[in-house]
Amino acid sequence: MKKTVIAASLALMAAAGSAQAGDFFSLPTNLSTLTPGNGGLINGATNPAADRLHLDVESKKYLDGYDDDREWSDDPELRGSGNVVATEIIYNAVSGGITTATGTLTLLDWRVTTGVPLLPDEPQATIYDFVYRDSRDNALVFGTRYLNLVDNNQEVNFLYRYGFTGYSTAAAWTFLTDSDLRQYQAGATSSTSSSNLGLPYDPDTVRQRGDFSVSEGNPWSGLFLVKTNATAYTLGNKAIGYFQAGEEGQSPAGGFIGGFVPTAPVPEPETYALMLAGLGLIGLAARRRAQRG
Repeated sequence: MKKTVIAASLALMAAAGSAQAGDFFSLPTNLSTLTPGNGGLINGATNPAADRLHLDVESKKYLDGYDDDREWSDDPELRGSGNVVATEIIYNAVSGGITTATGTLTLLDWRVTTGVPLLPDEPQATIYDFVYRDSRDNALVFGTRYLNLVDNNQEVNFLYRYGFTGYSTAAAWTFLTDSDLRQYQAGATSSTSSSNLGLPYDPDTVRQRGDFSVSEGNPWSGLFLVKTNATAYTLGNKAIGYFQAGEEGQSPAGGFIGGFVPTAPVPEPETYALMLAGLGLIGLAARRRAQRG
């Protein structure tokens, strides 16, 4: 297992002085439409040190064989693959330039889907799907990483995580390589619109915005994170979505893949036994009352 220690997340962060990084940012559930002005759409910042969605990472460990953290390069001989799986991420939560807490994201589960299309019948991308546990609050954290692999002027502007109806959500992101692109914006919406004016609230979906394009030199997303108060997870047919909004004149296109989704916990066998015993006692009492009547 490879361990990388981050002296400073980026040169930008070192130069930022009193600027701050961020923390998991809770997404509101009491809005029918979302805008930056009402707090429904949470914007990040170009400088990670001033980005309230960005987690300041102290160190991370990579899974053996998935530790190619070399940067993106136009030269294929120098280019990293982007295929990284972080098994442990130690991060600082920062507010007002002050570290308020330190947490460890520990990997529970992961999967990778290759050959994901954007245009019909044309493999475009690899998508990584992660589930972590945060030591700060024992909460589940779902992670997404999108790797655009084809230089054909096609890009993805939105990533979606599904399955959060009935659960709280909070968004964040961090770098797994220095070439990763930041999260521009987060919000609880399934909209495919690039507008910030009154997007509809969707309790089931978290949308995380970026611009992942080989042609523009930023093909890899950072590790986009969604923390939830769900206590269990399972595999679902619709877990991660992606969409090209046509911001450079491309035809809008998108889709979704299966993966990890939150779920209610399955009772332990002992719990089932207690439930059945309780039902049996209730039935017995009812029969006795009927006999006395």
